[in-house]
Amino acid sequence: MTLRKYLLAGGLSTVLVLGACGGDGGSEEETAQEDSENTSEDATAEEESSEESTEESDSGSSEDGEVTHSGEYGDYTVTEFGQYTIEPEESEEETTEEETEEGAEEPQPTEVVTIEFEFTNNSDVATAPQEAFGLDLAVRQIMEGGETTLENLTMDLPEDYEKSEEAAAASEMIEPGETATAVLAYGPVDPELETVLQSRDNPMAEEEIEPLDHTIELESTESSEEETSEEETEEDSEE
Repeated sequence: MTLRKYLLAGGLSTVLVLGACGGDGGSEEETAQEDSENTSEDATAEEESSEESTEESDSGSSEDGEVTHSGEYGDYTVTEFGQYTIEPEESEEETTEEETEEGAEEPQPTEVVTIEFEFTNNSDVATAPQEAFGLDLAVRQIMEGGETTLENLTMDLPEDYEKSEEAAAASEMIEPGETATAVLAYGPVDPELETVLQSRDNPMAEEEIEPLDHTIELESTESSEEETSEEETEEDSEE
């Protein structure tokens, strides 16, 4: 009887050990399977994130707020938008009394939007930044009846313009693969209308180009006049 008890006890302990080992093996397989699924999900998320960042870098706004576009003739990174008022040139000939009486209109200042950008020539021939910019991009104003494309008025900027060197660089030829910083002026603009920088449609392009549609924030003429009047009032009060 004692021997039979020992044999039964040994058999039961063996079954328990095997059962425990089988349970551990199953849990290890489940853990390994879960780790594999998590790894594949992480890899998929990283790929999607990488694709999204690549699309944003082709055309749109970068993380630091710069506007970028990759066109057929060049790559553009807009670093600054601005406004400038081009004053009319003084006529060398004096206006006669008769012309004044007839009500001849005096030339008015021209409001323009300025665009400072880095241009990389990705074409096969030397190209000026303003030429490539005009082929790949357009500055437009949106109104109720449609839209109007603004003119390149860079040549009308005065010699004492604060970024005259960059404005002059806009017309200089850039060799393929080289990069230059330039400034362009487009106008005349109405600050009260929506102003946008858009990519041009080119059905002849060899590769599909990511479109660009960026709204340029302009300062209203009324608000600038109010600021000027406030500054003048403060100066008068100080005197």
